[in-house]
Amino acid sequence: MNRIMIVGLIIVLVVLVVIAGMGFIILDVMSYTATGSETLSPAGTSVGHALVIYNPGISGEGKGAAVKIASDLRTKGYKVELAGVRNATAANTSGYDIILVGGPMYFGKISSSVESYLKAITLQKDLKLGIFATTGSSQFNNNDIASLGKQITSLLGDSPLNKNAVIKTIRSGDASNTDCADLVSALLQ
Repeated sequence: MNRIMIVGLIIVLVVLVVIAGMGFIILDVMSYTATGSETLSPAGTSVGHALVIYNPGISGEGKGAAVKIASDLRTKGYKVELAGVRNATAANTSGYDIILVGGPMYFGKISSSVESYLKAITLQKDLKLGIFATTGSSQFNNNDIASLGKQITSLLGDSPLNKNAVIKTIRSGDASNTDCADLVSALLQ
């Protein structure tokens, strides 16, 4: 009888941990830690001004990708504002040539903080917009990539930016360097 009770308690605890973990992801709790900001200035004269906004996600891969993207833009001569999605810097989108927004993708859906951010901001029509998603894996499946594209298209609606937005999935590990560089290159074309 004692063994049955112990096994039952273990099962209940496991279920509670799984439910708490799912709630953590669904409520996008990690976005509330994205309150910092940093300015990265190029070595020489600035060729433009970029804003890179991120939700770090549970693993921190969203912030890691944003840092790589910001560094690449700085190397290419841009003054870059790197800001968490919950930072006041992220709210002011005027005066930028390029804006990149991204964070984790959970169960084929972009994080709710990134989705809310994209719905709420007003963007200039001559702006270059980039959107990225991380999954914490070195592989993406075709469903994740298609789902991200559909979500962004639906979020941006009839905006002219919808047709010109560069959307990229960022893999983890060594592949993330290539993916981040590819995103920056596509935006600068």
